[in-house]
Amino acid sequence: GLTTLAIVLLVYFGRVRYRGGLPGGLVAVVVGTALAWIVGIAPVGAAPQAALQFHPPLPILGELFAAMRSDWMVYLSVILPMGLFNVIGSLQNIESAEAAGDSYPTRPSLAVNGLGTLAAALFGSCFPTTIYIGHPGWKAMGARSGYSVLNAAFFTLVCFSGTLAWIAWAVPIDAGMAIVLWIGIVITAQAFQATPSAHAPAVVVGLLPGVAAWGALQLKNGLRAAGVGTPGGPPFGEQWIAPFLGSDTWAHGAFALDQGFILTAMILSAATVAIIERRFALAALWCAIAAVLSAVGLLHSYRFVPSDTVVSLTPAWPWVGGYAIMAVVFLSARWITVKDEGPSGH
Repeated sequence: GLTTLAIVLLVYFGRVRYRGGLPGGLVAVVVGTALAWIVGIAPVGAAPQAALQFHPPLPILGELFAAMRSDWMVYLSVILPMGLFNVIGSLQNIESAEAAGDSYPTRPSLAVNGLGTLAAALFGSCFPTTIYIGHPGWKAMGARSGYSVLNAAFFTLVCFSGTLAWIAWAVPIDAGMAIVLWIGIVITAQAFQATPSAHAPAVVVGLLPGVAAWGALQLKNGLRAAGVGTPGGPPFGEQWIAPFLGSDTWAHGAFALDQGFILTAMILSAATVAIIERRFALAALWCAIAAVLSAVGLLHSYRFVPSDTVVSLTPAWPWVGGYAIMAVVFLSARWITVKDEGPSGH
């Protein structure tokens, strides 16, 4: 992993190329795969038994319409937030591309997203498509419009031939993870570079809900590793909150921040920008929006299921009250505060 990271950092941060025009990403994957086989990380598990053959996509219209008639209300609490978060994620990626110098029209971009999701659903996919993240990173790697075409062609070949199991067997995650890590670094760096330096604290605030969501994921994975939420093991539930609290791990807050963390990050960042600019009424408005979204359950509202915590479209009243008090604090600032024009003042 460190070797492939060195290759990626050298090529993309050092702004050099390998002789012969070899792409840095390809060099990293090839070298990483070779090292993995040498040290024994690869192959990953037993060799796949499935023979390579053509697997055409098959429509599942009957099953799809039957599910829509009988089960769609059961999963509405998942469908509605996930649809909303995917749209917001796509808008963020369009904005990221524009900050990197490439402006794309919003309406057709989202329309193709939706059409792709519907087309995939007709063939049994439960995964909505979204505009691909990391535009600045891929652009820095030299990718242009042909990258998406080649991407689609490659995955079509993999899906139709059934070779994914063989690729996962031969190429361990360690060989390619450095590329994903680099894309994450570029996205995070862009968040600071594309915003005014005075707004840097807002970027940091916007990262915190995502960090909390990652922490919640680690907590849940730790419970599953101990047998909780697995077949034959005890289920997830409120009973685990107190033991975590005993070790000063605030699991309840992490689980709450996990729900709708993309929206939470946007709102807290926007409120922080408004505060930095001393637009306190606007900051209060953002907090009021957060209170409303918490009241309808799109933020911070969760419930336990046997193996996880999931969104619950019910009011998260403590968070509603907290955001409402924040709004009051910011609204009252014009009467109870004075400007500080000291060394750190603006």
